[in-house]
Amino acid sequence: MDLKHTQFGTNDRRKHTRYQLSVPVQLSVTDRPTIQGLTIEISEGGFGGTINASLDIGNRVAATPIGYTAILSVVRWIRGRTHGFEFLDLSSDQQQRIRDHCRKLPLHCSSSDF
Repeated sequence: MDLKHTQFGTNDRRKHTRYQLSVPVQLSVTDRPTIQGLTIEISEGGFGGTINASLDIGNRVAATPIGYTAILSVVRWIRGRTHGFEFLDLSSDQQQRIRDHCRKLPLHCSSSDF
């Protein structure tokens, strides 16, 4: 399944509710300088953010949004400078922390939600 297309269609198949989160994020990629960005949204399954670097779908990164420890993530979709990252191998502590934090955030809406 090509997630790059299904995530932006009118038939949204996301597993987790998305919440607004705008915080700086650092992305560590093997053999590259740290990439700086800004999150847009977060869910229990991953996050979306804008970055000023070239990444490819499938790239694995250690993502460190402000307020979190490094979380292994993979690029799932790209739309211009906006990238979608899926969390990989979360510990139960990390899952619970993200779940608890999301419950305190406002819901995220995008033009694809209409």
